[in-house]
Parts: sequence; C-alpha cells; structure tokens
Amino acid sequence: MMMHELRKPSLIVYRTLPQLQILLLRSRKYQEWAPPKGRAKRGERNMEIAFQETEKLTGFTRADIELVRGFRTEISYQPEHYIYAISETGSVERVSIFDFPPVRTVYFLGRLRNPEKEIVLSWKHSDFKWLGFEEAIETAIFDDYKDLYTKAKDFLQQN
Repeated sequence: MMMHELRKPSLIVYRTLPQLQILLLRSRKYQEWAPPKGRAKRGERNMEIAFQETEKLTGFTRADIELVRGFRTEISYQPEHYIYAISETGSVERVSIFDFPPVRTVYFLGRLRNPEKEIVLSWKHSDFKWLGFEEAIETAIFDDYKDLYTKAKDFLQQN
C-alpha cells in the first residue's frame, strides 16, 4: 500500500542585528535545532501553513515577517525507526520496526521586520537562538540543514 507523503512547510526567519541571523528552535521531543515548521493537511497551501506554524511556535505574525520572494527549497527524506537485532548467523542487523510516510519539507524565507521583536516560545520547544548563517551551518547536525542554510545565505547575498 502506497503511503501518502507528509508535507512539513517551514519558514526560515532571519533578522539583521547587525549581521544576518536565522532563528532556530529546539524541539522538546527530538532536541534538534531547526527553523519553525508544521504539518500540512491535504488541500492546505504550504506557504499559509508555514506562516501559521511560525506564529504558533514563535508569536511572530504574518505582519511581523516580510516574505522573501523567489526563495523556495525542499528537503525530502524517509524517516526510520529501527532496532538492532541479532540475525540467525549471529551478525547484528538493523531492523525497521515502523513504516512512516516519506516527508517533504518545503522551506520559505522571511525577514523579521522588527529585529528587536520578542519571541513567544510555544510549549513544543524548549529554547531558541539566533545564529549567523556561518554558525548555523557549522552547528547543524544534518547535512540537509547545512545545505539549506547555505542556500538561504547565498540567495540573500545575491538578491
């Protein structure tokens, strides 16, 4: 049976104070640092969900953020949950224990109009930080995030 793709729209929020900085949130559940993102249902538009989720997770409204036109990028992956088991031959093998739908995260870019605006963190996140692009790239634990932050930085420098 074919599983439907899970869409997770996201808005990379940046500010200039005095350098360009992007907002990363720390997930309570997974302890990872990432831009705000949500889950879109069928029929929902990615950009609308990205703004709605950013507001829910940070308190920044659509009026607080200026969309950067022309930037849109995606990351797709297949989540896995697995255990290690000993095979009949005695070797250790990784065994998938759940089937999850493929995930496609669609990223947009937005500038926080007032760089001093206070963030109102949701209960889903334990912390936040503003990082320069280079620092965000250096501290990202996933290569996909390194590539994402590099694309956003390059786009802003060229436009």
